[in-house]
Amino acid sequence: MKTLSAALALALVPAASMAAQVTDNFESGTNPNQWGWTNNSGGAYIVEMTGGNPGAWLDSGTPYYSDHPNLTSIPAEGTALRTALASGALHSAAFSFRQYPSGCFPTYTSRSQFSLELIDLHSDPGGAVIEAHTASGPWSVGGLHFSLWTHASFAIPSDSTDTVPDGWELNAPPELNYTWQDLMQNVDGIRFFVINPDDFTFDACWRLGADNVTVTYGDPAPPSRSKAR
Repeated sequence: MKTLSAALALALVPAASMAAQVTDNFESGTNPNQWGWTNNSGGAYIVEMTGGNPGAWLDSGTPYYSDHPNLTSIPAEGTALRTALASGALHSAAFSFRQYPSGCFPTYTSRSQFSLELIDLHSDPGGAVIEAHTASGPWSVGGLHFSLWTHASFAIPSDSTDTVPDGWELNAPPELNYTWQDLMQNVDGIRFFVINPDDFTFDACWRLGADNVTVTYGDPAPPSRSKAR
């Protein structure tokens, strides 16, 4: 099992006039945008070269203990994904997901939904993590067959002028008067929750897989104040 490192390889962003995509399919056997299955102890991953959707995929390994299992990237400056997150013009994020029998206990069997989270790690002088996540998403665990890959996709309304767009929850210190557009200009990281972060759960044992992680972005959103990095 490889642990997440600080240094990341440079990846190229596909050129497009209106929109571009950053896709991680792990076919090179590498993980340039530093995706990892994370919990309170950090993050880890194994790049498996066969059995994905198709080909290579990112394995959590087992045992992977988490109360809210998630696939997370905090990409370094200069990576393709960091360019997309900093664009202020995110359109969507998606990934392929598979749950495997873990062979460890306890297991979690309640049904839940995927959730997408966008993270700002630098805008609060007090060091608080600012985040917004979707209130609901496609069904995830508790109703899937272990033998199948499934696809989860989320629209990101980066041009919304609402303080919080419908279907999203924003958590920021109230004294910052922080808005959705502030977040769009200051996204440092992205996370796919397998269990909605608002669900009450326990620390269960998992083995999870991810493939075809794709972030789409394009023309800039309306200008707004940018926080100091």
